[in-house]
Amino acid sequence: MSKKSNGSATWETRPREGSLRSRVRACRSCFLTPGSQPQRFSAARSSGADAIIVDLESTVAPADKRKAREAALTFLRQPAEADLVRILRINSPRAVEGLRDLLALHESGACPDAVIIPKCQSADEIRVVADVLDGSQSTIGVIPMVELARAVFVAELMADAHERVCGLFLGGGDLAADLGAEGSWENLLFARSVIVAAAATTGIAAIDVPYFKGDGAGLEREATASRKLGMTGKAALHLEQLAVIDTIFTPSSDVVAHAQVVMNACAAAGTSTPALNGHVIEPAMIREAERVLAIADRLRSN
Repeated sequence: MSKKSNGSATWETRPREGSLRSRVRACRSCFLTPGSQPQRFSAARSSGADAIIVDLESTVAPADKRKAREAALTFLRQPAEADLVRILRINSPRAVEGLRDLLALHESGACPDAVIIPKCQSADEIRVVADVLDGSQSTIGVIPMVELARAVFVAELMADAHERVCGLFLGGGDLAADLGAEGSWENLLFARSVIVAAAATTGIAAIDVPYFKGDGAGLEREATASRKLGMTGKAALHLEQLAVIDTIFTPSSDVVAHAQVVMNACAAAGTSTPALNGHVIEPAMIREAERVLAIADRLRSN
């Protein structure tokens, strides 16, 4: 995101319309499905999910890794759809399967919008993956998973590791295991708060872990709490969870109207410092207004 100087302050300009960071931040629901079950890929589009995460990692058995990789890359070679963000979760690049995933992606001509790095531990690990993606002349983004205790403490460095980073994704199950904690929402509140704050430093998405239980009321409570905390969206393992998540992360008509007022004020200000009702419009307010309007635009187009 570029910056411009205005007097003694430095103001971040609005990201270009349709940028990957803006698109991922506007994803309310992310349908996570095993790469070994290609029959489920088309269900993401028909179900209304904002994003699909094709998984090559924890939901795929070791014997099925190759088959899943081939199916995922075949899907990702198909023409992209404007209103569906396609994400590939590779295996850890510190493992042989992850290296195979990256090499196959590099050589395949497939182009997901982003790749997820599971069990990411450092900014250096992100930069290695970004270097491989640079070599493929792609525009693929990177979403590190925060699912190890050490990752919580370097989340800000991970968010700022490379311009390709477009989100942070909480891996709640593995993080709870690493901490020796029960995986309730409250027990992972610190990690969620760190992810939200780290994502805000660079204006990227903060994606919440799927809800693993079968009760709808629990999903609604957890998704609502995460949205109020500042998470931009939530992953889902089951199609029937998507409608609940989308509803909770959809801004109200009043919020959409206010976002439009904010952006109108910014447009009217030109190169001057934008203001509304006598108060300066801060960069974070612009970023949130853009996210809200991107969601509203998607809903109008569907």
